[in-house]
This record gives sequence, structure tokens and C-alpha cells, in this order.
Amino acid sequence: MPLSKINLNNFRSFKNSSFDLAKKNLILGKNGAGKSSFLEAIFFILSKKSFRTSSANAMINFGSNFFKVDAILNGEKFSLTKELSSSVKSKSVNIQNDFLPLVLNNFSLSLLEAPKENRRSFIDYLMFHVEHDYKIDHLKFKKALAQRNRALKKSSSSELKSWTKVFIDLSQKLTKKKLQFIDSFLKSFPSFVDSLSIPENLKDKFKEISITYDKGWKDNLLEELRESFVKDQSRGFTSLGPQTSDLSVKINKQDSGNILSRGEQKLLILLIYLFFIKAYNDLRPNKTIFLLDDLPSELDDKNLDLALSLLQDADCQLFITSLENLEKYKFDFVIDL
Repeated sequence: MPLSKINLNNFRSFKNSSFDLAKKNLILGKNGAGKSSFLEAIFFILSKKSFRTSSANAMINFGSNFFKVDAILNGEKFSLTKELSSSVKSKSVNIQNDFLPLVLNNFSLSLLEAPKENRRSFIDYLMFHVEHDYKIDHLKFKKALAQRNRALKKSSSSELKSWTKVFIDLSQKLTKKKLQFIDSFLKSFPSFVDSLSIPENLKDKFKEISITYDKGWKDNLLEELRESFVKDQSRGFTSLGPQTSDLSVKINKQDSGNILSRGEQKLLILLIYLFFIKAYNDLRPNKTIFLLDDLPSELDDKNLDLALSLLQDADCQLFITSLENLEKYKFDFVIDL
């Protein structure tokens, strides 16, 4: 079990709280009790980021000038501290990088219908963990894009030519890896669905999943960048490339929203998460921590029972928040906030 204890000091509404943790955890509480903040603290200790805000200062308890999160990960003590006037400070060996924290919340439910930036971020996040070279190349790409945009604004032809070449090389490299990643998913996901104990009508729907990837340009990126030069220079940014890419998820060649109910869409997203948990376990066993915020939302009793049954078999450390006690599911530990 990766995470066995967490202490929260001035983190959001938690002034000084300590929690022992197990493999399958249920976090109960009324609205405003701090359930989402509890998951946020776990995500933060693993990634040094929040899934709710881009400002670490926003997580400091009102009236305080710092917060501290301590945890025991794989038997090792680890802590992160954030003061109002400084950056996040860590103390301990850097063991959290191998962990994959996944968050499923109401925001995730809209992933299929959300702006394309959200889908890009989701795929990038998964690939950062599955293929570490991708993260390095992605950072290089972001730098090349920023420098090319800077050259467009300066009207510097020499800089533009130099950074355009780097931008194209990295665009093609990232896109190739992303297409391989999507292709691997499409080849393996139907058999994964087949192995699950779910109703046949849902199996038939979910196995018909298809993903169309728009890479952000048509055929020849260099030629298309030349054609868009006047427009891009007037706007001051690059309008073609992976930063404009998108992917669409369809069921039987139709938009998922036209085929699936809201509850079925949430189940599909849950299955996609469970698939990646299984794939990540093949690479790094016992390194996935799955955070589900308000799981019962949008699910009727039948689909909730199905979701809980699937999660019972998931090989990961699990944290589920809920307004109500989910008695049909056997949790190792219940935290009542």
C-alpha cells in the first residue's frame, strides 16, 4: 500500500489533522466538510500540484501564512511546505515521481464534451507517466513554440527560420508518440472491456469506441506554416501544430453523448481510467493512487453498484468521497469528516 498516513497542517479547512490510510478508503462528509480538499492534499503530495487551482497559496488555510502536508509513502516520510512568500519546499527522497495519481470528478465527466484543451492535457498527463521521454520532449516543444511566437512578434526572419525547424521536428516527434499511444489503447481496450463483469449491452457499446485524432495540421506542416505566415504574424502566435490538436471519442461512429446516458458516460470514463491503471501496473506495480470525488453523482443505483463492483477489483490504492455511506462496498477504512 503506497500511502499509509497523511498529516494536514493549515491545508484548506484542515488546521491540524492526521489520518491513517488503507488500500480502499471511503471519505464521508457533508458538503463543505473538506472531502475534495482531502483528495487535493493527496494529489499535491504526489505531484506538487493541485487539480483544483493553479495557485498553491489558495490552499493555505485562511488566516495562516503557510501549509504543510506530511505523508508516509512506501514507508518513507515525505513532506511539502508552502509559505505565502516562497515556493513549495520538499523534504525527503524524491520517491513520489513514480506514482500515478488519477482524479475522477465531475470535471472528468465532461471530458468527452469539454474544450479540446482539457482532452489534450489529459492525454499528455497519462503519457508523462507512461513514457518519461515524452515529458522531456513536451517541455522542449513548449519552449520552441514560445520562441517561434516571439520571433513572429519581433518579425525576426532568422530566429523564425531556426525555431520553425525545431518546432516542426518536435511536433512530428510528439505526434508520432501520441498516435502510437492512441493506437495501442484502441487495440487493447475492447478485450479489456470483454474481461469485465458488466452487462452485455454495455460491453457491446463500449467495445465500439473509436478515437479520431486531429494532429493540428493536415499533411505538410512546413508548407502549411508558410501559408499561414501572414495570419500568424498579424496575430503573434502559431496557429498550426500539436498545441491546437484534438481528439474525439465516438461510440459506433456517433458522438458518445448521442449514444450513452450521463451515467453510462461516467462508467465509460471510469473504464478508461481503470484500463490505464492496469497498463501502468504492468510498468510499475503498486504505484497508482485513484482519487474519486463524489462517485455517486450522476449514477443511479444500478450503475453505482456496477462502478463499485469494478473498483473492488481495481489493483490500486483507492480514495472515494461520498455524501452517503456506501454500505454495499467493503472498504478497508472509513474516514468521517
